[in-house]
Amino acid sequence: MDEDEFREASEDYEAPPTPDHFFVDAQKEIKGLYQKDRESVYYIRQLQVMLEKRYFHWVTNNAIIGLYKTGYLKDYRVDREKGTSTRYFIHRSNRYPVRQVKKLEEVVEEYSQDHITRSCGHRAEDLFCKALALRGFMPVASKVRDYNGKKWVKTGHDLDFVFKRDGVDYGCEIKNTLGYIEKEEMQVKLKMCSFFGVRPLFIMRYSPKTYNKMIYDHGGFALIFETQIYEISQGELVRKIKKVLGLPVVCSSAIPDGIIDRFEKWHVVNCL
Repeated sequence: MDEDEFREASEDYEAPPTPDHFFVDAQKEIKGLYQKDRESVYYIRQLQVMLEKRYFHWVTNNAIIGLYKTGYLKDYRVDREKGTSTRYFIHRSNRYPVRQVKKLEEVVEEYSQDHITRSCGHRAEDLFCKALALRGFMPVASKVRDYNGKKWVKTGHDLDFVFKRDGVDYGCEIKNTLGYIEKEEMQVKLKMCSFFGVRPLFIMRYSPKTYNKMIYDHGGFALIFETQIYEISQGELVRKIKKVLGLPVVCSSAIPDGIIDRFEKWHVVNCL
């Protein structure tokens, strides 16, 4: 699982010469959060996810950095021994953010541990493989670099799985992360699906509509599940993430039927 929580704030931000209404609206909404509670503390990924149904992640990023550049917000960095850091943003009038930052940082540091992020990735893969198999989409290959007599050698990438049903092969990627899949990675995986002669199936917690359209244009499907999945044993951590950070996370023993229904209906209409 590739979760990069610590480099989300773009240092190369420049205010657009003519800001579009999404940028302006995002700034207004972010200002509203701080006006409601001027002692509040947020980091960029947190706000991106909180506002993602209204604004693309990059719009929220630019809106926050714009507020920082103009002095409405201040930043407060927390460095770690392994070289990563979290950049928190506070209202310019907030003189005593340390206690609130520490509260958030304890949760961020815990859920960002390598073994936690890896377990989230494996958990989503296990649950979706089981849910798809129960609908007849059988996993026939994993960590795929060669398929249908062809071997992918252009890059070091692989596809997570290939599923097969009704004579249709799907090259599948499963992303159980708070952030979007990297656009370059998605484009490579789409090329791999075309190379192997399989339909793309991207199963993602969330994704911008522009990415989803690229997948559909390649004859595939983007299956969005919205809530990041954790192991059952991580229930206490999930409760802290919800309470302290307000992020969409869940301990799940199965994928809800409605999520798989969307893909199965699309498969029946478009592939049979």
